[in-house]
Amino acid sequence: MIAWLPRWVAGLNATIHAKLLAAFLLIALLLLSAAAVGLMALTEMHQRAEQMVQLQRKIAAYRQLSHDTIAQLYGVASALLQTQDRRLEATLRQLKQFGYDLDRLQFLAQDELEVMGRVRNDFEEFIKQVTRSVELIREGKQDDGHRLQLGVATPLADRLERLTNELVNKAEADLVGGIEVANQAYNRSRMTVIVCAIISVFLALALGYTISWSLIAPIRQMEARMSEIASGNFSSRVNIPNRDELGVLAGDLNRMSEELGQLYAQVEAAREYAERANLDKSRFLAAASHDLRQPMHALNLWVSNLRVALERNDRGSATKAAETIEEACKSMSASFNAILDLSKLEARGVRPEIVDVHLSQLLQQVYAEIEPLARQKGLELRLRPSKRAPTYARSDLVLLSRCLRNLMSNAVKYTETGGVVLGEILRGDQIEIAVCDTGAGIAPRYQQDIFAEFFQIGNGQRAERQGMGLGLAIVRRSVDVLAGHRLDLFSREGRGSRFSIILPRAPALEQVPLALEHTPRSERIPGSYVAVVDDEANVLQGLVQLLTNWGCIVEGARSGAEVMRALNQNERLPDLLITDLRLANGETGLDVIGLLRQNLSASIPVLVLTGDPTAQLPAGDPKVPTKLIHKPIITAKLREVLEDLLPVRQFV
Repeated sequence: MIAWLPRWVAGLNATIHAKLLAAFLLIALLLLSAAAVGLMALTEMHQRAEQMVQLQRKIAAYRQLSHDTIAQLYGVASALLQTQDRRLEATLRQLKQFGYDLDRLQFLAQDELEVMGRVRNDFEEFIKQVTRSVELIREGKQDDGHRLQLGVATPLADRLERLTNELVNKAEADLVGGIEVANQAYNRSRMTVIVCAIISVFLALALGYTISWSLIAPIRQMEARMSEIASGNFSSRVNIPNRDELGVLAGDLNRMSEELGQLYAQVEAAREYAERANLDKSRFLAAASHDLRQPMHALNLWVSNLRVALERNDRGSATKAAETIEEACKSMSASFNAILDLSKLEARGVRPEIVDVHLSQLLQQVYAEIEPLARQKGLELRLRPSKRAPTYARSDLVLLSRCLRNLMSNAVKYTETGGVVLGEILRGDQIEIAVCDTGAGIAPRYQQDIFAEFFQIGNGQRAERQGMGLGLAIVRRSVDVLAGHRLDLFSREGRGSRFSIILPRAPALEQVPLALEHTPRSERIPGSYVAVVDDEANVLQGLVQLLTNWGCIVEGARSGAEVMRALNQNERLPDLLITDLRLANGETGLDVIGLLRQNLSASIPVLVLTGDPTAQLPAGDPKVPTKLIHKPIITAKLREVLEDLLPVRQFV
């Protein structure tokens, strides 16, 4: 019934300290009120007691007056019968003295002034008549004196006796009435004190209940909520109406619950992602192992065939074996490069370099690279650039070009008839680059799976001609790395597919040559002096032999100190340094670079080879060509890189 009181107190905008202080103050006021009521009752009882004492005194005085009056009357009557002068004189003096005592009793008879007046008047008349009788007796007129006594004084004496008895009776009646009134006052005061005490106790209990439950109830609710949080329930909230410290604490508890719920959801999502990533990685490794074992197996077979052909001096068979080995190496290199690109994207090892990309040039270059493949399959390849002025986009040139090449390669690979269109569409402050094909299309159930690693529709047997199934996975990872980019897919089974990359638009700039554009280069490799450092003997010998076959003068070494000794003996600066990143005994390719540049006092172009997919080179002198290539690398790519790094062709 009074459950609303704690809610009302909880809703007061005051601190707990202020509420407790007010509660204790109210309890103190209740105690003071009870004490005041009790004091008033005691005061009333004290007044009643004083009245009783006063009545007792009046009764005693009236009784004494009645006794003295009777004694005086009998004394006067006796004295008048003896007629002795001395006795009469003494009786008169006693009567006068009794008159003085009667005057002193008047202050007790404030309520009986009329009766006391009558007593005094009769007593004065009695003294007057007695005095007259005494005078008659002294004059010898005893009969006249006795007649006066009997006829006048004696009736007065009887009346005085009745009046004094009336005073006594009235005082006794007042005493009885006072006792009754005192009893009633006592009962009334006792009831007042009891009622006041009961009310004070009830109010104190109600106040204690209100204050305690306005504090205990929120604490219990928060305790129960903490138990729910400990058990993993982060969805509910604790509703506390308090506008004090407990209300603030409840708000903090709700916020903590929400944050813990979000954190728990993130942890669960991370756990699920980790489990899924673990399964994906297992599937990734199994598929990669299968796709890499195939060319490796072919490579082993054709190496054996090449050896037999060489033993038999069968040039035709040897040439075919060498060409097949080269194709197997290209396949393995492409597979390794795809896996390397994907692993770097997964490990966040790629840091986008956002620049203003000239899309018209980029699309033209991608079109030129893919057009031979489309022509070989009899497909029509179209380029639809923007009809407006040349467009620019804010993106990473390398990642964007890789995405477009993968999308175009996939479109050509999975399209048997019709054609492929590469175009750009302006959409406000964004640009859409679309790759459309007339292929078989993608069923809705596969439209998310195709972006997973090694997933290929209709290639359950892992046919080598369809690749490893990493192209779209690399596209998705690359777009995720690029801020402000989005990858969309629209496909209808049997009608074809449309892959779109939406990216931010950049303001128009002056047209400059595209960084990735291939320009003709003169032969720079033959006659170049190249220093090669690698601690693996087989790799070192193979690289030295390859460069020698290309016409280079090669100095091979397994450490920085060894290559320095060879260069000092020849007294010639190398045109290029090729070094592995990780060497024996804790030495690195960076140590070799520093050693050569310090001792030779020359800026030598450097090519660093590494098998670590996460390795990166520190920032150096931009004027000195330095390039990092991840192993394995096909010979054609290696020759292309050497032509980029070497200066104009030199001859010794």
